[in-house]
Amino acid sequence: MYLQNSKYKLQRKKPRRFNLALIIILCLFIVTATVVQGYVVPLVPPLFLPTATATRPAASYASDAALFFKEGKLDSAIDAYTQAILLTPTNSDLYIALSRIQVFNHDYEDAVKNAQYAVLLSKSAVSYAVWGEALHRSEANKALPAYEDSVRQLRKSLELDPSLALAHAYLAEVLMDWDYGNWKEASEEARTAVTQSPSLMESHRAMAYIYQMTGNYGEAVGEYNKAIELHSMLADLWLPLGDCFKAVNDIPSAIEAYLNASRLGPEDPNPPARIARTYAGEGDYPKAAQYAKQAVTLAPLDARFHGLLGVMYYQNNQFQESIPELTLAIAGGTVEDGNVKGLPLGAWPVSEYYWTYGLALAKVGRCTEAIPIFRLLEQQLPEDEIAMTNVTEGLAICKEIPPTPQP
Repeated sequence: MYLQNSKYKLQRKKPRRFNLALIIILCLFIVTATVVQGYVVPLVPPLFLPTATATRPAASYASDAALFFKEGKLDSAIDAYTQAILLTPTNSDLYIALSRIQVFNHDYEDAVKNAQYAVLLSKSAVSYAVWGEALHRSEANKALPAYEDSVRQLRKSLELDPSLALAHAYLAEVLMDWDYGNWKEASEEARTAVTQSPSLMESHRAMAYIYQMTGNYGEAVGEYNKAIELHSMLADLWLPLGDCFKAVNDIPSAIEAYLNASRLGPEDPNPPARIARTYAGEGDYPKAAQYAKQAVTLAPLDARFHGLLGVMYYQNNQFQESIPELTLAIAGGTVEDGNVKGLPLGAWPVSEYYWTYGLALAKVGRCTEAIPIFRLLEQQLPEDEIAMTNVTEGLAICKEIPPTPQP
């Protein structure tokens, strides 16, 4: 039986149609989320955490420093050792290495400080030896107490390790500098250093220095060359080698050695000053003045180099140019870089600045200024024959005394 005309009528629902676009969008969203979760999120660092940076180990800096030192790049070596110390501030070996390089770089004050740090950390024989050497080379070593302190530290080093060649080499040089009458002990110390460690550059340098100071220049040249074979990039080895060549009148070799020292230590005024003296000894005063001027440029506040330049100008008959430089050397004055402190009258080469100044003044007709210079030399250096010869010449120019008869 079928129900008809009833209010309840059965109706078939129409099937829902799928939204294809929506399905595609949902699929893309799911794929994207999966990729982000699986690959992107692990690569993103957590928020609010410090960024990680690569840190080099101290040994890496120390290795670089040793290489820089071998190449003669002293400033770079010092910087590298300083970085290593910042990472491992209790490593005494780093302070020892840094102090040794600072001595070669003429950073004496810092060398002393770092050697002291090394002693505080280790109290080893090497640390005491390096401390003694730093004291020896420092500006303070001009005073006797500093010399005694240097010897004290070196002997302490040898008490701890009698076979330490480095301490024997350092002690030889100190004894030679401050107790010339004890040159035999200095020589024994140097020979001990060479015997114990012939591959140590300082051993041959010490032996060379003893030979040089005792006038055995041929042997000194041989030992300096051995030291240079072990470390050819140190200006402090080439400079005394040049002095030894000059002493035996091997001028070309002396100039070459000084030029090497200047190349390795371009900020050091001493190599060009040595070259100036060498050329002056050969009578080549224009070249001598050129290198003396270079020394003044490198050390404009050092009265010694102004005096040297003044002497070279005078010898080149540039009297007017010599007077300002010699004035700075003797009386001091102000230059562009600061104040120059004049040098009190003393032994050569300072005495040379004084008599040359007097002669230059006399030759340009300024005898009222020149005569007091000559009288001062007479009073303070009456036994200096060279000084008195020049004083006599100056006083004769100013007609204070009759001219000396020429043979």
